[in-house]
Amino acid sequence: MDALGQFHPQIVHTPIALLIFSAFFAIVGRLFDREWVRKASVLLLVFGFLGSFAAMRSGFAAHEVPEDQQGVSEEAIDEHRDLGQRTFYLAGGALAALVVASRLAGPAAAAVSALALVLQIGAAVMVGVAGHEGGELVYEHGANVRVDGQLVRSANANPEREMSGVAAPDTVAAGEPSESGEHEEHEHGGK
Repeated sequence: MDALGQFHPQIVHTPIALLIFSAFFAIVGRLFDREWVRKASVLLLVFGFLGSFAAMRSGFAAHEVPEDQQGVSEEAIDEHRDLGQRTFYLAGGALAALVVASRLAGPAAAAVSALALVLQIGAAVMVGVAGHEGGELVYEHGANVRVDGQLVRSANANPEREMSGVAAPDTVAAGEPSESGEHEEHEHGGK
């Protein structure tokens, strides 16, 4: 599963899209009493749940690079990881509740089905928050961001921590004009 780490940015879009649309379809299916929409919601939930598992596993493999090589805050990475795990558990709980509800009848089935809907909405909200936190890791901390093939160092990195082979965020690329307008040449560290 370590090989999945490099694909974490691509994998995470599966649960984000599917879990959010699953909850949307579940609400619409209930409001308009459309069985086919509720069935579509369940199908989206199944694949969103599987996608959240793959996203979680790939995230476990991907976290070492920004933390160890770029100085990205362990706290920020752990918060994102925890949100991803909660998404997985909420989606799994919603699926389990739907399976139980399908085996019941009457008021018990309605109550467990309502619980499933709440869990499904919770998974949709949680995956949205996890996605936002992941975006902040990339766009505010530079997690796994490369410029000219080299990792950039987080602006919030601990300066005492060794970051060998990682370009500082204010480094001017070779041949690019500096603030003074002159072209500067910089050597880039090896890969």
